[in-house]
Amino acid sequence: MLEKTENKTPKLSIVLPCRNEAAALGACLEKIKKTLVDNNLTGEIIVSDSSTDGSDEVARRAGVRVVKHNQIGYGRAYLEGFKGATGEIIIMGDPDGSYDFTEIPNFLVALADKDLVVGSRFKGKMERGAMPWLHRYVGSPIILLLMRAFYGLKLSEPSTGFVAVRKDALDKLELKQPGMEFASEFLVEAKAKGLKMGEIPIDYHRRLGSSKLRVWRDGWRHLIFILKRRIVG
Repeated sequence: MLEKTENKTPKLSIVLPCRNEAAALGACLEKIKKTLVDNNLTGEIIVSDSSTDGSDEVARRAGVRVVKHNQIGYGRAYLEGFKGATGEIIIMGDPDGSYDFTEIPNFLVALADKDLVVGSRFKGKMERGAMPWLHRYVGSPIILLLMRAFYGLKLSEPSTGFVAVRKDALDKLELKQPGMEFASEFLVEAKAKGLKMGEIPIDYHRRLGSSKLRVWRDGWRHLIFILKRRIVG
């Protein structure tokens, strides 16, 4: 449990991008709510949803806020979810069962002297089969190498789905990318705006339900964004 301080605990907004995650969403929401209670944290949970499988109803039954839209794409889901977030700290996480939301307090501790904290799957424990071989051993290392060479990003994780960021820092970022390349844009923008970044190890599990990730297509989109941003600015 987090130690209590004289300062008021910052209000959290946990923003979850959701596209047909009914298989895992309910359990993720219960884990988040329990984590908030167990650690005396106040916060809101926002499910940014474009599902057709009833995920929005799962969220409503859990008593959390649903931002319903028809904007397909990982980045678009976050951009819609951010619009109504009122917390001082934004927690970003995929609600597919791959991330352990009981680790939220660890992010808050690390965020004490940072603007942004990235959860690194590569520094933590990764369940066998949780990440496709091409993604783990080819795509991610290449993207990470380019981000280090072009932008000076000194992180071990190029495209995590578990992040904590201060709301005032998030508001400085000019985020536009609609798809999975949003994860690269987020870090590149943070570096460009001079945000203080850190990372912590996190556990990564096999997801529940069908994956939206397309290794070649999404990897190419990351690559094109990184190169275009470098050339165009």
